[in-house]
Amino acid sequence: MPYLTARHLAQIALPLLVLTSAPVIAAQEAPAEEAAETYGISVETENHRFQYSYPKALARETALSGYLSSKGLEESVSFSADSDRDHAEIAAKAESGYRLNPYEYQVAWSEETEIPAFISLSRHTYSYLGGAHGMSVTTSLLWDKAGNEPVEVMTLFNGKANLDQAVQKAFCKQLNIQRAEKRGHPIPVKSDDGFEQCITPSDQTIILGSAKGGSFDTLSINVAPYEAGPYVEGSYQVDLPVTKAVIRAVKPEYRSHFAVR
Repeated sequence: MPYLTARHLAQIALPLLVLTSAPVIAAQEAPAEEAAETYGISVETENHRFQYSYPKALARETALSGYLSSKGLEESVSFSADSDRDHAEIAAKAESGYRLNPYEYQVAWSEETEIPAFISLSRHTYSYLGGAHGMSVTTSLLWDKAGNEPVEVMTLFNGKANLDQAVQKAFCKQLNIQRAEKRGHPIPVKSDDGFEQCITPSDQTIILGSAKGGSFDTLSINVAPYEAGPYVEGSYQVDLPVTKAVIRAVKPEYRSHFAVR
């Protein structure tokens, strides 16, 4: 992906900032079709590689695209500084010229759905900060179109306990079906193994979606590696329809944005 250019930044009303003082080794070029569909920042140095992108289509919401671009610039500067510091410290202390492997940080925002009041977004982050392997995490965000501000998904619900009560049984059933597919055997109903027990849905990432359009009618519950199984199994995603029980768990002022599927 090419650097975020001054032209792109001007289009989204943000100033061009210096991303890092480290020498740039290369800018990674994305395929033409990807570059045509996303805005992004890509920086590669001796110490690290940073990539950040979001769909160009989100530029229709000026405040949202400005928010995402600003976050990308902030994270680029912060990550570059942390990486350079860590590599310098190790190089100064280590014998025989030992160096850390280059760090890596990738962020890709996706638009999940849009309803009249909100845009639902997911954010997929991969980071490698040394060690045996990197880590992938998915988070979510709502954009309040009237207020021009980000909103956490759980803000729409009457607490975690109410949401858990509405979805726990269906979530656990679908999670164990996916576990069994990955492991090649059924999951015991009762087990002392933490990777065979159910987990709390509201502690995971909740992504709001819309299959029919107009209202939120789908809950996608994304589970990070290590939460429901060993790292090798990767993440899990359980998609559940919005039910009457789910709508009862939503705060009254937000219920008009949800519909039973």
